[in-house]
Amino acid sequence: MEMIISGYQIIAQKGPEARTPLLGDFMIASTFAGIAFGNAGCAAVHAMSYPLGAVYHVPHGEANYAIFTAVYKTYQTLDPDGGIKELNAFLAGLLGCETAAVYDTLEALLNHILPKKALSDYGVTPADLERFTEAVMTKQTRLMANNYVPLNEDQVRAIYQQLY
Repeated sequence: MEMIISGYQIIAQKGPEARTPLLGDFMIASTFAGIAFGNAGCAAVHAMSYPLGAVYHVPHGEANYAIFTAVYKTYQTLDPDGGIKELNAFLAGLLGCETAAVYDTLEALLNHILPKKALSDYGVTPADLERFTEAVMTKQTRLMANNYVPLNEDQVRAIYQQLY
């Protein structure tokens, strides 16, 4: 996370051309991320991104980004005193912000790299939100079992609606 966030901060400050000398670090960081996913598993962000990719052919990384901060803000609301507290403190240190602002600050940084789109910008319809919710709750149970806190159907739907 340190390698990726510091690299993104450099790109945000210096522009897209600043990425070239950082590519080696990004490759190493992505390898570490792959190892982490292999050890810890994936959860709601990945589960909820699958329908967006499957139906609208959004690349998986971009689909994850479209979902990411809304899921973590929901986690924060549901269990602010669990392990997320440690994550928030770590991210606040990297981002130079208060813990209460980590997800907004992270999203602002990421928007320098790839502007975030609303789900409707991909062509998602209100009816899709229901289909996506059903698909996540019935076909992505293996991933959803790894959530920081369990999410029910109404919470998943609310995350999608927030992103619409």
